[in-house]
Amino acid sequence: MDLSATYSPEDNKLRLYSTTRLDSETYSRLKATGFSWAPRQQLFVAPMWTPKRADLLMELCGEIGDEDTSLVKRAEERAERFDHYSENRAKDAEQARKKVDSIAENIPFGQPILVGHHSEKRARKDAQRIGEGMRKSIKMWDTSNYWTDRAEAAIHTAKYKERPDVRARRIRKIEADQRKMQRNQSEAERFIKAWSKPGLTMEEAANIASYDHSRFASPTEGRPGGISLWDATQGRCDPQPKVEEIAAKAVQSHEKIITWADRWLKHYDHRLSYERAMLKADGGIEADKNAPQVGGACKCWASPRGGWSLIQKVNKVSVTVLDNWGNGGKDFTRTIPFDKLTAMMSRAEVETAREAGLLAGECRRGFFLRAKPDQTEAVSEAAQPVQEATEVAQPLTIPSGIQTPRGPITHSQQEFFKRQPGQLHKRGMGL
Repeated sequence: MDLSATYSPEDNKLRLYSTTRLDSETYSRLKATGFSWAPRQQLFVAPMWTPKRADLLMELCGEIGDEDTSLVKRAEERAERFDHYSENRAKDAEQARKKVDSIAENIPFGQPILVGHHSEKRARKDAQRIGEGMRKSIKMWDTSNYWTDRAEAAIHTAKYKERPDVRARRIRKIEADQRKMQRNQSEAERFIKAWSKPGLTMEEAANIASYDHSRFASPTEGRPGGISLWDATQGRCDPQPKVEEIAAKAVQSHEKIITWADRWLKHYDHRLSYERAMLKADGGIEADKNAPQVGGACKCWASPRGGWSLIQKVNKVSVTVLDNWGNGGKDFTRTIPFDKLTAMMSRAEVETAREAGLLAGECRRGFFLRAKPDQTEAVSEAAQPVQEATEVAQPLTIPSGIQTPRGPITHSQQEFFKRQPGQLHKRGMGL
């Protein structure tokens, strides 16, 4: 039995290739571990890497190599299969349509079913066949379009996973998993230190066991839930173990946790090294190309449509911008992660654009950037807040012809810049 195993850091999957049919025992072990058979690719694949799955492949193959087929190449092969399915269904639809035409050709146009005539039975049968054929043809065309969409989606998904912002979010997820595993490892080390105290008494052991949820004994038929360390310290075992036996069992359990965590942490280190190298090769996200600065600007989902948000604060992995519900209320802050920023302007670039008169309708939240520097003069400043809450703010006057990257400033965009804190309007308009 010739077996080979590979691992792909692109999708974090383990794969097993076999040139012959596996025996029932090996097949059962693979299925129990989480591997499934991919008939089109002729291989076994696991949805993600785990130490248990990697150990099984090492036992079967002796080593785990690198996967040669890239994610995009695999998606292209998948899309090619889907295209083949689409062509087959299109042929089936055409055949069903031709069959319907051949039946309808023998029926005079507008000829009704002659009730009581010797042709009635055949006419009703032909009508049934025509209906079934038309439904089959429509169904095959729908199926053909379905496989065409699947082919396009396969390529799109593979390329989407390679986008810098998607890769940056994947790195954040891996880093979060890494921190969680480090906390588990640190907790196990603290428990080992506590259980290893010289001269440990049963009372002290019970105090530690009240926080430690490890088992003293594995589940059995008589005790499906097993025996916890707390149960062992409370005399709920027969025979009653000594405190040294309880401590030794707890230390052994936590040593296994540390060993297990070490495997995961090494795996996370390898994945992060790969993802960071690929992100660097792609040029990084917008925040990497142009570092966020207080006083600079960015585009994100909280920015006015076609406009920029002024950066109020730069955090470790995010920026803080101002937003407004559009009902005349106060501005409030939003925290936007770096990977959600679609465009950046440094503080110097904002100042240069301001001096050149390119900032249209600037306020505390942001501005619109004129597309052409020779278009009309700068927009007048937004109306100042009124002194009394009963007054209505005067509408902002913006000279006609001012352009934004999406065209002239619209009425809704003018409304955005009228919404200053403390002002009341007859109605609030969102962008």
